[in-house]
Amino acid sequence: MPQERTLLYAGREFEVEHVRSHAHGHEWSAPYVMASQRIVFPISRAMLELRLGNDTWLVDGLTTISFSDAAVYQLRPGAQAARRSVIVSGHRRISAHAAPDVCFLSPKSLYRVHIAQQQLRSGTSDATPIASLVDELRCARRLVPLTGPVAGARRLLVETADRHAGPSLHEVADAVSRSPFHLARSFRTQTGLSLHQYRQHLRLATAMERLVDGDRDLPGIAHDLGYCSQSHLGAVFRQEVGVTLGEARRTLGPGARI
Repeated sequence: MPQERTLLYAGREFEVEHVRSHAHGHEWSAPYVMASQRIVFPISRAMLELRLGNDTWLVDGLTTISFSDAAVYQLRPGAQAARRSVIVSGHRRISAHAAPDVCFLSPKSLYRVHIAQQQLRSGTSDATPIASLVDELRCARRLVPLTGPVAGARRLLVETADRHAGPSLHEVADAVSRSPFHLARSFRTQTGLSLHQYRQHLRLATAMERLVDGDRDLPGIAHDLGYCSQSHLGAVFRQEVGVTLGEARRTLGPGARI
């Protein structure tokens, strides 16, 4: 996929870049060879699939990936949308395993990724916040490759995370031909999250992206994401992220002073 790369930090131990990738079509890309060990942090909700060897992972707005040097992989965009990422290269904590380390970021950690890249862009901080996030990945739960009904449920939840009238969890179970009980149990086993938690985290990631893009209409964001009111979204946001919606709007928006 064509990319626009902006160097945010270059130190002796590692580098940090902001990368914007543009999707074209829905087919698998030609194989890429990873030039160096790196970690990819998400800062947008655009979905894609990652294939390495015989395994495939779904990469959403919560997924971070640690690649080894010379890894050979392919990508398949999930939608015609640009995907933005923060990429850390050369850090000592990056896995040297052949298989990628794939894990979810919590909403709180995702917010910190947004803040860290903004600080680097504005020159108000060094790369210590990013290094701290990299270190924390050692304790994160590793995701398994996509399999069966859980894969279908994740795709559906990602595709409808920004829709006010998204499917109910029972409808998600029906869509993948499983009972709600069995899907819920399999989903938690494979991801470490309940279906409700996963959808909620996706919606919070979408809210953060909209704030970064300059959307200041908090009631509109809440409505679009399926919350009954701004105060409902605000309560969830504060519980999961640790700051208020108003503070996030001031901090994440274009031209914000951090």
